[in-house]
Order: sequence, then C-alpha cells, then structure tokens
Amino acid sequence: MLNFNDVEPDKGLEPLELIPANTVARVTLKIEEGQIEIPEFGQGNFFRASATTKAKWLPIEFTITSGKHKGRKLWHKLFVDGDKIAEGGMPQAKQIGLRTMRSILESARQIRTDDMSPEANAKRQINSIEDLNGMNLCIRIGIEKGTNGYGDKNSLIAPLTPGQTDYILSDLPNEPQVQQVQQPTSNPTPDWAKQ
Repeated sequence: MLNFNDVEPDKGLEPLELIPANTVARVTLKIEEGQIEIPEFGQGNFFRASATTKAKWLPIEFTITSGKHKGRKLWHKLFVDGDKIAEGGMPQAKQIGLRTMRSILESARQIRTDDMSPEANAKRQINSIEDLNGMNLCIRIGIEKGTNGYGDKNSLIAPLTPGQTDYILSDLPNEPQVQQVQQPTSNPTPDWAKQ
C-alpha cells in the first residue's frame, strides 16, 4: 500500500510570464513523438495528423539555451500538408513548412540565405527529418493568442539566419562560429506568421 498522508499537498505552480514578443534567442530543437511516417521525409513516425483535415505536422519543442530565459520551452507545429492548395499544386502548408525547414538548417549551420556555394548547398541537405533533432539555432519568439479557453502562449515567429538583423551566433561550446555581418535589412513579418 502506498501512503500519501505524510506528503505535503501540492500548492500549484505560479504561471510563468510570457517571453516578450520579438525576443531573439538561441534554442535547441527537439522533435517530439509522432504517430505517422511520411516517407519523403525519412523513415520513422515523426509526424502527427488531423482526424478531420489533411493537415499533417512535425511537432517540435524548442528549449532556450542561454540568457534570461534559459531553460524555457516553446512548442511549434511545422506543417507539411493541408487542405489549401497553392499555385503549382502543392499544399500551402507544405510550402511554408519547407521554407521553415530551410531556415532552420541555415540558422543552425550558419549559412547565409544568399550563399549558393557548393559548400552551402551541401549543408542544406539532410538524410532525414530526424537530422533536425538536436540542432541549435536562432529564433524570433512571438505570442500566440489563446483560443477555446486556453491562455496566450509563446510561439515561433521565424528562425533567423546569418546576415539578418538580430541573428545570434551559437552559444554552444565547440560549435564553429562565423563572423556576423550586419546589413540594414527590413524583416517584415510574413502574413502567415501574424496569426
């Protein structure tokens, strides 16, 4: 028999304050457990699917690796399928998801978006979606409005890549560094990220 009479009652946790919108941080990416395999992204059940739509997504957890918010986590659904079809016949969700995956690779592997050298092109290739697991990258954090009785929560606005304003170099030991080149750029938030 387990006796919990001498265990102090749980008083509950104080809710954490949201990380301010537009905070830039280095994070480690972790792929959460999925239920289905999508062969074009490699072997393994990494993805989840909606029961009512064509939506399929990669569930991701980001953990902040340094600074004031070190250890804090946020979650993101990286969509790779959906009902809305874009020009060219590809689901719009997949187009956005593929662009986000490219930005994750460029951020983690410190590749400028305009670098089309053979070395940069090789770094943009992975064997499987599982290769994203454990990558350390730079992201901009936003706040997503709560729905259906849930409170607001932090969310990914976008991965940042070298050459973009506010990009932070890696904070992990033994990770190669590149010189940060600051260029005046405007980084308007795309319409899909404002939701």
